[in-house]
Amino acid sequence: MTIAELAALLGIPCPEELRVLKPSGFSIDSRTVRPGDLFFAIHGKRFDAHAFVPEVLARGACAAVIHRDLPELGEQAATRCLRVTDTLRAMQDLAQALLRQWGRPIVGITGSMGKTTAKDLTELALAPFGRIYASVGNLNNEYGLPLAVFNMLSDGRRMDDYDLAILEMGMNEKGEIARLCEIAPPDVSVVLNVAPVHIENFPDGLEGIAAAKAEIVHGLKPEGTAILNADDPRVARMAAIVLGRRQDHAGAQVMYFGRCEAAHVTALDVEPRGLLGTTFTLSTLKGTAVVEFPLAGEHHVSNALAAAAVATHFGVSPEAIARQLKQARPGPHRGVVRHYPGGVTVVDDTYNSNPAALVEAVRLLGQVPDATRRIVIAGEMRELGGHAVEMHLACGVAIAQSGVDILLGVAGHARDLVEAARAENARRDGRLVTAFVETAADAGDWLVKQAQAGDVILIKGSRGVRLETCLEALPV
Repeated sequence: MTIAELAALLGIPCPEELRVLKPSGFSIDSRTVRPGDLFFAIHGKRFDAHAFVPEVLARGACAAVIHRDLPELGEQAATRCLRVTDTLRAMQDLAQALLRQWGRPIVGITGSMGKTTAKDLTELALAPFGRIYASVGNLNNEYGLPLAVFNMLSDGRRMDDYDLAILEMGMNEKGEIARLCEIAPPDVSVVLNVAPVHIENFPDGLEGIAAAKAEIVHGLKPEGTAILNADDPRVARMAAIVLGRRQDHAGAQVMYFGRCEAAHVTALDVEPRGLLGTTFTLSTLKGTAVVEFPLAGEHHVSNALAAAAVATHFGVSPEAIARQLKQARPGPHRGVVRHYPGGVTVVDDTYNSNPAALVEAVRLLGQVPDATRRIVIAGEMRELGGHAVEMHLACGVAIAQSGVDILLGVAGHARDLVEAARAENARRDGRLVTAFVETAADAGDWLVKQAQAGDVILIKGSRGVRLETCLEALPV
């Protein structure tokens, strides 16, 4: 698509010099801009990217989108700029216009945890339906979602190369998902769960988070379908939003996934196989099929059911879904099982953490039958606000009750987690060994000294703790 066509979608003039150029990509980061990219100069909370426009043009960006004068630009460079009222809004409006012009189904996925895994599984499960686009990584906020849309026409791709788009929608505060749904109105909205993530931004706690997540159901297209987790009461109640619009939009539908009887798509005969994954019978309204699901941890079954529900909605058979889910692989640092010399096994779940996800991940260790020792390295969980102490304490108690052998806390409030685990262990007269260190580097040193043959080690913490770096200390 040419810059002239993009400018027309935005309703802005296009300099003659730019009219026939076709951007090879789109960028908002001057550090990673590539030759041929169209650069949006975003004025963010910390930086105003207008300061980097001369640099990105000199490095080969085909053009820049700006919203203020740049006297430092030379006359020639100035002709390579598109002027808008607000660059962030222009980026969002362009993504919206592109999707409207494309006109094919959009699946929006949100949830407090598991969004990226569920998105990747949904892409797999939907492959028999047609050509599927799924947003890359976690491009799921007011900046990332437009970039995810732009990826559909980057590097020689065309939006017409795809029959359906899966877009992840995240949020830190109320109103964010509503805006994302304005940009990309979903035909299908998937809500995975509600958990205390970013709870420091929600004075009304989990109910406030649930209301913010429910924006993806409010944002459905009139005849759209909500696919909801029947096992999470706060999510299940979102069905009322869809049912309330049935009077005007008879095509609006609700589909439930989960392990309870109310679910339309469920898992029967679930057999946890530890690090080898989980086997279960997928049951849908269109039949059943046995799924050999390779992701480690029974908690991933819920994400698989969400993906299966979307695929079922689009007419994919249970047998085809089962074949696709068998090919699943974890994303980077999202439950990756790593084997090290000397017989040490690590579950690298260092991408992020929250109380519910940590407790679920710890359950996996109990499903590994041949572990000599089960070890948890738990980093501080952040963005919990005034709930931080109580939630770390609760996780410490749960870990002590889980039967693990060693617990190492890393950074900040992980000290509270360790102290609670130590107290619970003493109360139970247990054998849990506990320790605390201040940094991921310290955790790496501890890991090298403590790891033994037969150990199975779960490593999980919030992004800011950077626990993935402690793996660098292990020999490969």
